[in-house]
Amino acid sequence: VPLPYKLTVLVHILESGETMRAAGLHEVTTILETEAILIRNPRTTHEDLVRKLACRIEGVITAQRYVICNYNCERSHLAEATKITPGRTAPTISTLEDDRYVAVSAMVLKSKVADIMDQLKGIGATDILVLGISNCSV
Repeated sequence: VPLPYKLTVLVHILESGETMRAAGLHEVTTILETEAILIRNPRTTHEDLVRKLACRIEGVITAQRYVICNYNCERSHLAEATKITPGRTAPTISTLEDDRYVAVSAMVLKSKVADIMDQLKGIGATDILVLGISNCSV
């Protein structure tokens, strides 16, 4: 017996849901949650390959969590600025044509970047840019 209506179901594999929302769609229910796991045989003869693969995966995961924050600030505020943006290891400091200023570049958590920008502006930083990272090696 045919049903009196036609049912269409759209299944979308997503991370954040931005593409789905941009199309005017919304989530009704989650049918499956998954995760990828790298399993290594402790007796592998391909240890270099396993290490390389793990490093590449770690780079992609890190790139999804961080952005690059670039800005200029007066040298007199550099210590204060680098407390705000310490980077993962340390910020990159570059000289500018005007000796009173330096350019700073640091990886910062994407989830905290708006507050970081506000704090930098509060100490007089200028030309604050936030750039996405597509991949990295950490």
